[in-house]
Amino acid sequence: MFDPTAFDNLKVVFEGAVYDLDLTGEIQILDRKDLFDFAHYERCYQIHYSLPYKKSISIEFHLKADMGHFLAERKMMTEMNSAGADILIVYKGDEKLHHCRSFLQETWSKDKNWEWKEVTSSLHPTAYEGVLTFNRVITEEMVDDVLQMISFSVDTLQQLDRIDL
Repeated sequence: MFDPTAFDNLKVVFEGAVYDLDLTGEIQILDRKDLFDFAHYERCYQIHYSLPYKKSISIEFHLKADMGHFLAERKMMTEMNSAGADILIVYKGDEKLHHCRSFLQETWSKDKNWEWKEVTSSLHPTAYEGVLTFNRVITEEMVDDVLQMISFSVDTLQQLDRIDL
């Protein structure tokens, strides 16, 4: 048995909340990954979901922790890092997502960081991604914030579904 890290504890809450939404039928889980990069000592848990039967816009939620987070937890490097994890929310979609960028930016509030990507392929239609990052490390004390982020992300999918272009 090992002593779970803050990342492990956040992952359990995070995964449970998303799977509960899948069980109630509010979302459909499309994929999940639990990754460990041994070269950089980084962990990333990703879960990809959409509204049921509406995969044109989806969300990939990332929970990430690097060596600095783990060392901070072990009290070896607390000046620069905090124990916990970073969260990224990646919206993936078609042209509709591209046209709804300002809606998402306003809905999540202006103080968040967004990166918008256009993915061009010779085999598939052009896809779009909006990567939302937050200006803070999520710690175990902020579990309620993680649950609110998950719930809010589902709300935004439902709102996007109602927008007609």
